[in-house]
Amino acid sequence: MRIKRTTTGTRGDRRRRGLGRVLAISAGLAAALALTLPGSAAATAQEFTTAQLHAAAEAVESTDVGGTAWSVDEETGTVTVLVDQSVSDKELRQILRSAGANAGALEIEEVPGTFSPLLRGGQAIYASAGWRCSLGFNVQGGTYALTAGHCTDGYPAWYSNAARTAYLGPTAYSNFPGADYGYISVSGGSSANPSQVVCGSSTVNITGIANAYVGMPVTRSGSTTGCRSGSVTGLNFTVNYGGGDIVYGMIRTNVCAEPGDSGGPLWSGNSAVGLTSGGSGNCTIGGTTFYEPVTRALGNHGISLP
Repeated sequence: MRIKRTTTGTRGDRRRRGLGRVLAISAGLAAALALTLPGSAAATAQEFTTAQLHAAAEAVESTDVGGTAWSVDEETGTVTVLVDQSVSDKELRQILRSAGANAGALEIEEVPGTFSPLLRGGQAIYASAGWRCSLGFNVQGGTYALTAGHCTDGYPAWYSNAARTAYLGPTAYSNFPGADYGYISVSGGSSANPSQVVCGSSTVNITGIANAYVGMPVTRSGSTTGCRSGSVTGLNFTVNYGGGDIVYGMIRTNVCAEPGDSGGPLWSGNSAVGLTSGGSGNCTIGGTTFYEPVTRALGNHGISLP
């Protein structure tokens, strides 16, 4: 198991100085867990089968530790496990013990901040229940608007202004947790709702959809932090936001986001890629963000874009 730290001079660093102690406490399991620290003598390399990698990932999920996200990488023979600053040393030990003999496959990466659905939210949309999110993409000829499922959870009605006097439409479908997308049935929608996204003072025509790949250049838009760009850094992540809110098959990026950006669009070129789900950090220090793949949100229902 490797520990990768991404915090620099923050409270997270100070809190994690005890991590060596965590590994020391686990020393009795060293032979089984094959623990190593950066800069220490390399342990004998161990190769893990596909079944062992997935068993390790299932063990991480079984601990139900909020503030974690993980993905199996069969190419490198590792399971990347992201832990935010809310994960205690005790919980980290719990994750290691749960993985047992497969713990050597875990590559743990500490990230700043805490994972949370970025509730509030391209262009702002306002729920009758009181929260704000972002509209993702207009689909099916503008008949529906796509946004995050944790926004549509509870099936609220939606408005396009903060005073909630400009009616947008009701929630038609919501999927969260598990996935993180929902559909708003746009009242009177069609040609008045083109397949475009707002990026600062310009608009981008969205003409199709694309599957994400590691290294893909992407841009997202949200009502809190506007238009931000970066790249895809991982695929098929499971994210545990805590409280039983676990989502699967998510896209990981290094694009910053903040509360209020939820549901906003992620695109590359002129292709829709994802919907902002959640993450950690902010647009001052940077962060890790996760996205619902548009291919799943549309494909599950035979919905087209544009």
